[in-house]
Amino acid sequence: MKAKVLLITLCMVLINQCAMASRLPDDFWNYIKKTVPNSTQRFDSLVVFPDGTTYIPLYPAQQAEEKDIKIEYTYPSNLSLNSKPEVVIFNNNFVLLKLIKDKNGNFSITKNENLPLKVRLGVMPQDMLVPVGLQVPESMKLILGDLVIPQKGDNLITVNTDAKIDNIKDEKSQLFPLNELKNKKTIISTDKSKFVLVYNGSTTGTNKNSLYELKLNGLPSKILASNKSKFALVMYFGSKTLEVVDLTNERMVAQINLDDMPKDADLDSVNNIAYVASANASTVYAIDLNAAKLMKAIKLEQSPYKIAVSNDGESLAFIDRNTQKIYSLKPNTASDEGYVAKYIAEGKNLSRILYKNDKIYAISRTENKLSVYNEPEGVLTAEVMLNEKPVDAVFYHDKIYILCAKDSIINVFDTTNGKIVENIMLDNAGFYSKITMIPNQPNALITGIQTKKFLLLNLDKMVISKKQSTNINVSNIVIVDNAAPSREPAEAL
Repeated sequence: MKAKVLLITLCMVLINQCAMASRLPDDFWNYIKKTVPNSTQRFDSLVVFPDGTTYIPLYPAQQAEEKDIKIEYTYPSNLSLNSKPEVVIFNNNFVLLKLIKDKNGNFSITKNENLPLKVRLGVMPQDMLVPVGLQVPESMKLILGDLVIPQKGDNLITVNTDAKIDNIKDEKSQLFPLNELKNKKTIISTDKSKFVLVYNGSTTGTNKNSLYELKLNGLPSKILASNKSKFALVMYFGSKTLEVVDLTNERMVAQINLDDMPKDADLDSVNNIAYVASANASTVYAIDLNAAKLMKAIKLEQSPYKIAVSNDGESLAFIDRNTQKIYSLKPNTASDEGYVAKYIAEGKNLSRILYKNDKIYAISRTENKLSVYNEPEGVLTAEVMLNEKPVDAVFYHDKIYILCAKDSIINVFDTTNGKIVENIMLDNAGFYSKITMIPNQPNALITGIQTKKFLLLNLDKMVISKKQSTNINVSNIVIVDNAAPSREPAEAL
């Protein structure tokens, strides 16, 4: 009996050492990607299928070296990986457990306790982000290793049940009647509170939990979200610390300390990397939103203020706060080390820059002007006048939608012919200052801190298609897709 206990103890030690790596072996991961294309591996090695179905891997005490990886057991029986069984055992001794989410938002794994020993002796990744309240059968508690299952009261981002936003009560259910947000999660911050408003559009208006508040650790200055990983990067006023938040579990997963306060950030949506500019530190920081960690710090002679990532994710553009000069930033191909900052042009009171297809688009807030530069040649190729106070802009296909706040108008610039092709009038409700794209739709939301209104912009038709009044002042707004609903009764994370 003692020998058996000792053997199990040694197995658990070996498993825990392996599970701390939090990265599946390359051959096993390649097998999964080949079997279920477009699957992703989260920073803690959880496997996410394209439809949002999530599997927790169990690391074995001893991995079997198999040239031809195969499934040797599933529950229910005789299912392929594409059929999404609850339990999958492979011939290399790895196990995948399906993460199940019920209609009330509770997480669990399989309730079948009559499983092979390989399942009960495996262990979850030991730096895994454990879903709040995860239910694990008593006979399988060993698979947790040293993990602790957090409860709702342990959440680092806590639900505030008492505070109200501008005394909104019965009106809450009417705050987001837009069908365009039905399968989205929308996060809104104001300019005065640590509390953010969350609208979970995967539920119907009859669900009282579709609209609620969460508390952050400070007053957010900017929130940048990845639609791929469902991670958000949060910057705070007066703070050198960034936080990475899992929008699915609504928990803070990482804190990243910078040398000085950040000023701006932009997202490389190709590689899922956020680039953060800190003028005081003369540094651009690269934050990997797949792994929720700092990748690198790019030291510069300039003081980067506004920043933009190119559409291919290979290059950056930034504005020097001290000189207002525009620079591009690329890896140093000559030495394969460091980056090269290349001077592009003089700027003046630039409110926004964009970078696409080797062209940098710079918008001047005071000169009411859009300037287009060819980055490889460093020359001005086009210049157009805009309406007064252009403050924000987004790319959609080959057009740029430029929000001009003072005139309450959107200038639509066609990059193919270099002309303004449409002017979209807004109402005179106030100072609209932000355009937010709705993922996987030809729509965007127009908001402002003092407008107390949401405008829905149809980008294809170039018209304001809907208006929605509200009692809140919007500072930041983030919209991401919810996970695709499963056709099975048990919905995955």
